[in-house]
Amino acid sequence: MDWWLLTFFIGAILSLFLPEVPALFQLFILLCLAIGFYYDKKSRSSAGLWFGALCILTQAYLYHNQLPRTVLDLMQKKQSFFVEGNVLSLNVTSPQTIERHSIKSNTVKFNTEINKTSKNVAQKKLAPTKRFNFRVHKVNQQLIDSPFTIRLSWQKPSIDVFQGDVLSLKVKLKPVHGLANIGTFNYLSWLKVHNISATGYVVKPKKNNRKMNTEQTPQGLNDNKLILENTSVRQQLFAQYQQLGMKQSTHQGQGLVTPHELTPILLALAFGERSTLDATHWQVLQATGTSHLIAISGLHVGLLAGGAFFIVRLFFKYIPLKDPRWQYIHIHYLAIAISVVFATFYAYLAGFSLPTQRALVMLNLYWFSRLMGIKFSPKRLLLITLFILLMISPFSLFTASFWLSFYAVAIIFLSLWRFKYWLSNGTAIWRFFKGLLIIQVTLTLMLMPITALFFQQVSLISFVANIVAVPWMSAVSIPTALLSVLLMPLSESLAQWCMMLSLQSLSWLWYYLELLSQQEYAIISLSFTQQIIVLIAGVTVFFIIYLAPLCLRHSVKQGTFVLLSLLLTIILLCKYPLSNSALSYFALSHSNLGAYFLPKKSNKLTHDVAYSKEHHFTPWQVVFFDVGQGLSVLIKRNDHAILYDTGAAYPSGFVMSDAVIVPYLHYVAIDKLDKVILSHSDNDHAGGLDYLLKNLFIDEIMSNDSGITHLLSGIATQSATQLDNINIAQKSCNPQQSFIWQGLAFDILWPISPHVIEQQSTRVKQKNDDSCVILISDLKGRKLLLTGDISAKVEQQLITLYPQLTADILQVPHHGSKTSSSQAFLQQLSPNIAIVSAGYLNRWKMPVAVVSQRYQDLNIPLLNSAVLGQIIITFEENDISTKNYVEDLRPFWFSH
Repeated sequence: MDWWLLTFFIGAILSLFLPEVPALFQLFILLCLAIGFYYDKKSRSSAGLWFGALCILTQAYLYHNQLPRTVLDLMQKKQSFFVEGNVLSLNVTSPQTIERHSIKSNTVKFNTEINKTSKNVAQKKLAPTKRFNFRVHKVNQQLIDSPFTIRLSWQKPSIDVFQGDVLSLKVKLKPVHGLANIGTFNYLSWLKVHNISATGYVVKPKKNNRKMNTEQTPQGLNDNKLILENTSVRQQLFAQYQQLGMKQSTHQGQGLVTPHELTPILLALAFGERSTLDATHWQVLQATGTSHLIAISGLHVGLLAGGAFFIVRLFFKYIPLKDPRWQYIHIHYLAIAISVVFATFYAYLAGFSLPTQRALVMLNLYWFSRLMGIKFSPKRLLLITLFILLMISPFSLFTASFWLSFYAVAIIFLSLWRFKYWLSNGTAIWRFFKGLLIIQVTLTLMLMPITALFFQQVSLISFVANIVAVPWMSAVSIPTALLSVLLMPLSESLAQWCMMLSLQSLSWLWYYLELLSQQEYAIISLSFTQQIIVLIAGVTVFFIIYLAPLCLRHSVKQGTFVLLSLLLTIILLCKYPLSNSALSYFALSHSNLGAYFLPKKSNKLTHDVAYSKEHHFTPWQVVFFDVGQGLSVLIKRNDHAILYDTGAAYPSGFVMSDAVIVPYLHYVAIDKLDKVILSHSDNDHAGGLDYLLKNLFIDEIMSNDSGITHLLSGIATQSATQLDNINIAQKSCNPQQSFIWQGLAFDILWPISPHVIEQQSTRVKQKNDDSCVILISDLKGRKLLLTGDISAKVEQQLITLYPQLTADILQVPHHGSKTSSSQAFLQQLSPNIAIVSAGYLNRWKMPVAVVSQRYQDLNIPLLNSAVLGQIIITFEENDISTKNYVEDLRPFWFSH
């Protein structure tokens, strides 16, 4: 049985390596193979491989085909339509808006004792943007056969969005999509894990357009409205709990709501709601490696279940009950039942997240084995839990928490077995401290490799932090937080008292964690090479601690080593597929060869480059980031880099340089930029500069935007990085500033006229035609043209000024708009490849059809980042190779 379960798990993993989800008839063939192998006695033990793959791929097929055809047609046409369904997400109310967001429920009512001053201030503020998951049952008043889940954003919502309520909303949707860049968070996989099949926003009907066309909108649909107020129990309890925290934190005599700084931690412990945590909280938690303590998981569920079990046993043991009917009740069974009920209720409060599902499965398996007299070995318990979870939630295999939690449990079992003799000696207190020390040391060492793979960073102080934080939170902070939730329906005063105890205990612990997090060596970001080194070191330590003694006694089968090697290889390949393209990329990304210089004939476009024969050619890369409807290009050579444009920054706080550029730079071990060149000042090209200045060393900025000086002067001087960047060199973009960098010639072709640059100082915003156009050429004569957002008018001037201008690689001007990419421009350049950076199904439909057809007519391959994700061009000595995220870097169905 164990082998069958193990092969089931391996088959599920292997199914992730397919580039596409199989068709229905292919799944049927897979089912036949699985049944055939199962009924063949010789092959039955390996039938689990086929069943495991079938489980994952069937779920993938159902996921990709759950949207009705009518909805897909409306999304492709970019039309808005009405959906009806229920809200799945909690409504998290900020302290500033707690007066306006009150639940209309007889069970829970918010306190309205805020004075008029703060109330007026709150009413003047705009309602925040709400983001929530929504389960759709009707589309344009038509009941659909299979409900599906979407994720919506709603600016200035006219309705309080509470979990459980049934709403009718006018929406615009897109199929699920995410930015596709290596070394960054994969949002698309996250959407799939949560079974979200489309994303979009709520459309606010225009006042002058209330009467809609009856041909497009069914009768009666004319506004966003609440259909049924059906607020969930979880939402009611969460709102009541949040309000109790507000009451406790309100300053007497002032009427001002000032919540405790650690209230978000308390909400995470009690309800699994972590959206209220700010950047400061996450910085401390990540630096100290204690993020797992606020994610409701096995530790929290186990504490509640175990506590409930022992309290019930003590209650019936020491409190005399004279009623003879109690004698017919088996106290042990009752304690188990109450333990399971409390654990399930806590999991419900946490929204039945994946970690709580795992904890519930293991808890129920444990109690089932105890009741039935079945003895599960730790290995079988883990394998059965894996099997059940993959049947319940197959896509949980994509998540880091899945691997971390099971790996951590496995390490705990192995450590208790490996050091069983040492842990069994001494008094009970001494055994407890020895067990705590051993488990924490082994977890710290063994989790470091897998943490490095998933998060590209490791905490060097996690052991010192967790050796204190784990027992402290387990003994004080978590129990008092859980007790405050359980007491809330009975007595708000007792609940507040427990909240106060929990917050006070968290405050003392937080002071300790903050001191640790302030150390410079607290957390280290790892490049790809460093991640591999940490992984190899982790495997070596694992072998020395757990397997070496077995080898010396010759008591382990050779197959165990083969299986271990296979699993480690699969885990590595799931994160980093070592295909030929990946290997060549790895070699190039970490080359330490020096720069070189080679003479070229002087002409109007390039400068002379000094050359020495002892310098050899080193490849260079151009990375076109997938930044949606924007632009960001990295030129990289010899571990040095120049960034052309930074992508956008959005009012929500999402910044492309934070989400895409900086993580990639860490991934390839680049800690500073030699130059940042801004084509022009539009947000989709320059919005991420502020974040880069505050978080990365930059030697020089080249831009014609006069606002850069003001931006630099406005940066806070709180860190060495920021202080360094305040004195950064600044240059304008004009032909006189052309330069040589790492053996590459950067010729600035536009703006060419001095008076154009002078006019920039008086403009608030640069125009598209003022974009900085740069031609980059290497010693072999290969050329890359970066064009920004220039129009056909500038294109014509460029080919007039530079009649011999050509390019091997072209960045498509203005994202492929109809005002750019003129016929004459493309004919003269005659590029081998054109790359357009555009947003997925963007509202401007860029690249427009007429432009795409123009490239096709001229036999110019047009690569679109919205379709292919990140695109990497490698200029080798005698060749130019092109790789993209979807087809080469991560060619797996679950990642794109």
